[in-house]
Amino acid sequence: MSRRTVLALVALGGLAGAAMGGFGASRWPAPAAEPARRQALSVAIPPDRVLLDVAVSPDARRIAYTAIAEGRTRLFIRRLDRFETEAAPGTEGARQPFFAPDGASVGFFADGWLRTLSLDGDAADERAEETRDGGRDRTNTVCRLAGEAAGGVWDAAGRIIFGGPGYSGLRQVPAAGGEPVALTVVDVENGETAHGWPQVIDEQWMLFTTGRHGRDPRLTLLNRRTGDTRPLHLADGGGWFVEPSTVVFVRRGEIFAARLDLEAGRERRGMPSPRPVLRGAAASAAGYRGLGRARFAAARDGTLVFVPPPATGGDNRVVWVDRTGRSEALDDPAAQHQTPRLSPDGRQVAVSTVTGILRRDLWLLDLARGDRRQLTAQAGDNHSPLWSPDGTTLTFASSRTGLQRMFRLRVRNLDVRDALIGGDQRTPGSWSPDGRRLAFHELRPDRLRDIWTWRDGAADEATPWLATDANERAPAFSTNGRWIAYVSDAEAHDGDQVYVRPAAGPGTGAAVRVTPAGGAEPVWNRQGGSLFYRRGRGLYQVAIDADGRPASEPEHLFDSAHVSDPLGNLPAYDVAPGGERFLMLELAGRAGVVHLLGGWQTTVFPPDTD
Repeated sequence: MSRRTVLALVALGGLAGAAMGGFGASRWPAPAAEPARRQALSVAIPPDRVLLDVAVSPDARRIAYTAIAEGRTRLFIRRLDRFETEAAPGTEGARQPFFAPDGASVGFFADGWLRTLSLDGDAADERAEETRDGGRDRTNTVCRLAGEAAGGVWDAAGRIIFGGPGYSGLRQVPAAGGEPVALTVVDVENGETAHGWPQVIDEQWMLFTTGRHGRDPRLTLLNRRTGDTRPLHLADGGGWFVEPSTVVFVRRGEIFAARLDLEAGRERRGMPSPRPVLRGAAASAAGYRGLGRARFAAARDGTLVFVPPPATGGDNRVVWVDRTGRSEALDDPAAQHQTPRLSPDGRQVAVSTVTGILRRDLWLLDLARGDRRQLTAQAGDNHSPLWSPDGTTLTFASSRTGLQRMFRLRVRNLDVRDALIGGDQRTPGSWSPDGRRLAFHELRPDRLRDIWTWRDGAADEATPWLATDANERAPAFSTNGRWIAYVSDAEAHDGDQVYVRPAAGPGTGAAVRVTPAGGAEPVWNRQGGSLFYRRGRGLYQVAIDADGRPASEPEHLFDSAHVSDPLGNLPAYDVAPGGERFLMLELAGRAGVVHLLGGWQTTVFPPDTD
């Protein structure tokens, strides 16, 4: 951190304490030999906002964050030499913000577009459109995206480099607008799943993260002149370059720093070991096609900006959510609930809950009486409950007899029958309306997931319904039984999308894509005629006509921070009859602060050990 930044922090810290602070400052000459002192401050987030992503400008004078307010995600900007935070007009739906090199603009992704926002323009500029709230929209559209991106960075040459969607690798596009071109290629044959979270070091070098099948994400160094890459450290999400020669990243909730030798050959062994900086940054190795995600950023001078993990860990509560995003608690207990499922009559909820190490059990919530009871208590991992259409049994996945298989439980007497059919790594998805046919996905090590169907009473005669090289899962029968909605990455460069095709089986009709810009977790409206799905933080509804095709553009209902399935394998919510309420999982605690840390380098890398 620069001398001028440190002095500004001290001054603001004396005025605002640890709840408010700033890292921006005016110029102040300083002796070159004097190291910056360690400074730690926090910026409080108003309680009516749900904090999501954070970013910091390269000069550490501004931070940007996205938050949900009144059911919609927006971008907020905070100059760190001031106390006020400004909501940026025209940024509804914003995700994953990143700054331009001069800190005067911000890039972000929103509703299938890559956009930029000018921060220093004249708010009265006639070219800026007035928004509904009276502000001036100074955003610019860069390009269209067909799916969910994984991070962006703005380089000194006026280009934006971004990751994804899907197997697209890194792509770059002029910040003024244009057509993206490929910068890297995902090595699918060698197990890579995605490239994302790019960061520019200089004109020649870049950092990015590589996702890999069955392995944790890894930072990768890219030589943009030659196209050569070199693997670096394991990291949850992306890494950031700190001048003159350090990379910082998060791993298992701890921020690490490691020296970076740009000229070392690919064959070099014994990279410098990363050194711990601080524990307590929100991050996960799951999601984003194996890239993970860290709520963390760093300025060029080393100023770290991060969101702490919730004090309650992954505990959540089962809640009702209306079509505006407002939630109402269903019952009090907080636990690591997963895949809530509403009974056909709407009176009970089946949910799986983590009850031990590598163990989950099924619970039943009675909505009329307001109580809950445990349904499974045997050894093994029991999860993914699915109601039969008559509401008398629950189909679920369990490892009680070894590898994961599907079982059926009678709700009245808790009797669990033998495995429905043979085969391992199978997870139930949906029963047909007549209760005679079960759709499920099967995990195959050679090509991820396929969708199968089984007719009740047909012994082990399950048949593949959709088995390709793509990752197909989350099958859901329509209310009339004619269609199955599902998630697939069949269009490799667009990532996960929701499709609908005839339920009768392969070869009976073409798949119809219903999501124009990515989606997962499909759930049919119980009244028929429409399908719900999630994309990022948003919940959408799309009308489906009699031919199984979208009858209109998807309708955005609300954004929320309710729990989602990071892999998109099963919906993490359910829909009440009528489609006016949604059964969702709300985190028991959430972060209400952004932490800033500067001047840590001399502590982590003392001069005599550098």
